[in-house]
Amino acid sequence: MMALLRSKKTMFVLVGLAIVGLVVSAAVGLFNAIGTAPIAAPPQEQNPRDGGRGAAPPPDAPPDVEVLGQAPAGLSYASDPEADVYCEGTECVRLVMVMTADGELPEDSRESVETVVEHLAERGWEEQRPQGAPAGQSFLSNGDYMVADTSSHDDPESPAMLMLGEAGGDATS
Repeated sequence: MMALLRSKKTMFVLVGLAIVGLVVSAAVGLFNAIGTAPIAAPPQEQNPRDGGRGAAPPPDAPPDVEVLGQAPAGLSYASDPEADVYCEGTECVRLVMVMTADGELPEDSRESVETVVEHLAERGWEEQRPQGAPAGQSFLSNGDYMVADTSSHDDPESPAMLMLGEAGGDATS
């Protein structure tokens, strides 16, 4: 028996059987996954006769950068009207980059965001604590809109970034 296991021919046969077994097992798993994949319902078109109840309402437009008002001295806000908008369901948010007045990335993103937070707080925006929000993350609201610090301050190449959205009445506690 040991002589058979030492034979190269036997090893090639065993390796071949193992590979064939893996391929067959993967194929069976793939066919099972395809066979049990949920079938998505086709999107329903709005029917004017039923008052448009057949489709989900379109997402609300995200707030404009002007909601933040004038940027603090030495800083400015930048947001692409289309590329910096993210929607989920009927809610949309806008990403706003904090830049220097010259349009450059600031040296310290944390300091830039803190300056904006202080600036907005002086103009009536209040600090909020949404349910499930990470500790230490800045959230401000003026009642109608909410701003959150979404910067990656540990990465020196990361810009100072704010997320601007509608303030939900049930989002804060």
